[in-house]
Amino acid sequence: MQISEFKQLASSHRLRTVNFIESGCGPMVVEVEFDEGKELIRDSHGEVLTCTNVTQAYDLCHKAGIHSANLVQVVPHDEACSGAVMDYHRESIPLKF
Repeated sequence: MQISEFKQLASSHRLRTVNFIESGCGPMVVEVEFDEGKELIRDSHGEVLTCTNVTQAYDLCHKAGIHSANLVQVVPHDEACSGAVMDYHRESIPLKF
């Protein structure tokens, strides 16, 4: 999902939640959950946008008018044992900004 699509979903109130996913093995990514599913934010070339800190993720959300998200910290050994899908809502920290 590109930033323009993210902004459009936000303005039409079709977002369920935004997750900042931080892994011990890599940079933070921004996942958008909406009515039809969930996707990571990508640039115009289709590459997943990564953030080195929470402030960069905040800035992406501010551009779309979003002021809340969940911080999901994935422990590396959990990634290997979790199966295909993790329950982010149970293991997340709500953020307001």
